[in-house]
Amino acid sequence: MRYTPKKTLRKIRASGHSFVAQVKDNQKNLVKWMDFNISISSPIDSYSTYDNNEHGRHEKRIIEVFDDLHIIAKEWTMVRRLLKITSKVVRYGNVSEETRYYISNLTVTAKEFLHIIRSHWAIENSLHYVKDVAFLEDFNRMRTEQIPVVTSLLRSMAINLLNFNKIPNLTQSRKLFAWGINNLFSLKGI
Repeated sequence: MRYTPKKTLRKIRASGHSFVAQVKDNQKNLVKWMDFNISISSPIDSYSTYDNNEHGRHEKRIIEVFDDLHIIAKEWTMVRRLLKITSKVVRYGNVSEETRYYISNLTVTAKEFLHIIRSHWAIENSLHYVKDVAFLEDFNRMRTEQIPVVTSLLRSMAINLLNFNKIPNLTQSRKLFAWGINNLFSLKGI
């Protein structure tokens, strides 16, 4: 069975849940439809944030929410809002701009939509990045049957255990526990 986001979103709605889904370039018809609707509409709400950090990165985000759903395709009738996020990043004098599109069945404010989207990226950055960097998951070449699922689960459990014990440097702790199993049993929660 071919994967289609429409089926996934319908299942989410049928289970009584809401969604905010990013629209990627591989959904050509949906992207065209969104471009058309956004070009002829005015946003019903917008919100902007400005972040700067110690590493020379400054980012301005603007989210615009649209509810004019002209000529919506029958299979996308679960969509209630179109979202457009424009990010302008200045890093060490280099300027880049990116536009991302989202669809949702929620009817919340632009500020709440941005919070939802940023919260998702917090999960991505705090879990998947840690798995990739501290636990070298990208270098894992186990590909047969359930081994990748089991090893990923074990990594997640190890990350939770280290976080529970308030261990700040996960890379060093991984090496420490590999060198001395007795260090592992000194943790709380085992």
